[in-house]
Amino acid sequence: MNRWTKTRTVVTAGLTGLLAAGLSACYGGGDGAPAQEEPAIDLAAEEAAVRQTNMTWLEQFRARDAEGVAALFVEDGWTLNDDGLRDGRAAILAGMTEEYEENPDATADWGAKAVWVAASGDLAVERGWWTVDQDGPGEGEADEGEYITILVKVGDQWMVVADAGASTLPDEEEE
Repeated sequence: MNRWTKTRTVVTAGLTGLLAAGLSACYGGGDGAPAQEEPAIDLAAEEAAVRQTNMTWLEQFRARDAEGVAALFVEDGWTLNDDGLRDGRAAILAGMTEEYEENPDATADWGAKAVWVAASGDLAVERGWWTVDQDGPGEGEADEGEYITILVKVGDQWMVVADAGASTLPDEEEE
C-alpha cells in the first residue's frame, strides 16, 4: 500500500466525520431561533467566492506570507499532508513559517477541479490538484498530488476548516 492510499484512507475517514458533525451548524448560525424565510442564495456566486479564496491562498503562499495563509483558516482549523497534522491556526502559522525557512526556493501551483457549495450557502467542499517543487525549478523532481478542502462562510468571508492533501506520485521503492 503506497502512502497515497494510506493517506487517502485516513483523509476520507476524517473528512467524512467532519461533514457528519455538521460544520455548518458550528460556524453558520444554528442559534435555535425560529426559521425565517431567507433570501435565495446565489450558489454560483458562492462557488466563485470559494475559488477566489483558493487563489488568495495561492497568492499568499507564493508571497511567503505565513500570517496571510494562517488567517484563511478558522481558529481551530487544521491541515493534514504527508508532513503531518497542523491543528489550529497557531500551528498552521508555525508550520508555514518553518516551511518557508527550510525551503527558500520552493515553488507551488494548485487549482480546484470541483467545488460543491451546500444549498445553505455556508458550507463548501473543494477538490483539486497541486504541484510543489521544494528546491525550486531545475533542481530535484517536483511532487504532485490532490487535496480536499472544507470551507465555511463566516460573515461574508469563506474560511478554511480542514485541508488535506497527499502526493499521487508512487513511492520510490515502488518504481
